[in-house]
Amino acid sequence: MSVFLTEPPAPAASRHIVGCSILETVRRTDGWWLYRCPEIFPVNARHWRGPFDTETAALDDYREKTRLPRITRAELKSYKRHGYHGVVDGVATIMRLDPLTGATSLTPFELLEEPG
Repeated sequence: MSVFLTEPPAPAASRHIVGCSILETVRRTDGWWLYRCPEIFPVNARHWRGPFDTETAALDDYREKTRLPRITRAELKSYKRHGYHGVVDGVATIMRLDPLTGATSLTPFELLEEPG
């Protein structure tokens, strides 16, 4: 079974709300779990992701991919030097590739405090 199906494999997928997104999870006949975001754009990014050993692991993978990027001051300096930093409506952002869609977007970030 391909993990890049556009329609849920049997049995029917379960729907979850994670943050502001709707996710579907399904357990394959071999016991592995898959997830997808059925309402994500672009449409070609709606493929199934996985496999994962548990449904919780699948949902955790989505949360990890969609959390705010965490960068250091040195990384921020590099983003600024290369023109990948900006301010949108008073919010500092960096340009990055979205891990789910592959699209370039301006994304808010968390600045990590470095020890010392």
